[in-house]
This record gives sequence, structure tokens and C-alpha cells, in this order.
Amino acid sequence: MKLPDNILQKVKIVLHAIQGFVIFLAWAITIAIFTKPGTTDGRTKYFFALCWFTIPLLIYQTAIPQFDRVKRFSNAYAHAIIDILLAIFWFAAFIAVATWTTQGIKEGVARPGNKYCDAFKWGGGGSKCHLSQATIGMGVVLL
Repeated sequence: MKLPDNILQKVKIVLHAIQGFVIFLAWAITIAIFTKPGTTDGRTKYFFALCWFTIPLLIYQTAIPQFDRVKRFSNAYAHAIIDILLAIFWFAAFIAVATWTTQGIKEGVARPGNKYCDAFKWGGGGSKCHLSQATIGMGVVLL
């Protein structure tokens, strides 16, 4: 049986639904980065893995408080700890991808005649760099 919602619970569900949508977009963009020619390293793979890791936690935070049978598994402290941990993990993912992108731009621009994303060291022309910058933006939104 579904329990009645109060306004804060509805707001939390909407915010987590938006977060889930942004995670899906970040996941899709990260797959696009992997398909471009060139190399990636553990920083981008961490971002991709975190997209998958976050899904069960979002399900826990939105579904468990909704239903009477599983309400006993819902704990306010657990929800707060999950929110804090996800904020820390997404901050680390955003910083990791930002450092990877910045390093690729700096090392590519060091070669003569290259400019900004067109000189991205890790390959893919400028598209891999631009997609990586999009994932940085998604990481900021998820933070």
C-alpha cells in the first residue's frame, strides 16, 4: 500500500527524478566519449561507473519511503548519509573529468599550431574534448 506523501517528500522525489535524468544524460555522453577515437583513462571511467552506482541509491531514496511494506528500511540518517556520500562522489567525479580534460588541452596546445579543444591530446578531434566538457557540466549539476 502506498503511503500518503507530504510536500517535502514530493519535492525530494521530483529532485531525485531530475537527478536521475541528468545521470542518464551524463551516462550517454560518457559512452559517446568512449566511442570517439583516442584514449581515456580511469578518471572518465570513474565518472561512468558512478552513473551506474548512483541508480540503486536513487531507487532506495525514492521508492523505499513510499511503500508501507518496506518503510522499516527507510531511515532519515541513512538518507542523509547517502546524500552526503553522493555529493562527495559526484564532486570527485566532476573534478576528475575536469583534470583529465584540462590536461589533454594543455598538453595538446603545447604542440605548435594547435588551439584549445582542436588540440586535445587524447584524440577524437575536438569532439571528444567538447563531450568531456559537457560531462563536466553534468557533474556540476549533479553536485
